[in-house]
Amino acid sequence: MNNIDIIKELYRDARISVDEENGVIKIYNDTNMLKGARAGLRDVLELAYTTAEHHPYWALAYNASEILNIVLEHWDDVLSDEDVREIEWRIDELKSAIERLK
Repeated sequence: MNNIDIIKELYRDARISVDEENGVIKIYNDTNMLKGARAGLRDVLELAYTTAEHHPYWALAYNASEILNIVLEHWDDVLSDEDVREIEWRIDELKSAIERLK
């Protein structure tokens, strides 16, 4: 029995996703797609927060993930005017970052 089979046996009532290309196994227990997306976004946000600002793609990753974070936080709500302004500002930051890459 290999490691994945052992995990599947231990978590037989959970949904298991195996990404062999990247060496990632995800175990979803009592969750939905929105919660799964928010969990995945946490990994992207961590990369954006810990990547040095001098990396050429930092501003793209950081601002895009922050926009997605706002959207997912309010998935079942209405975005406030402040949220919309924040998204617009981050879009401007994305445009600036793209211009710097040209």
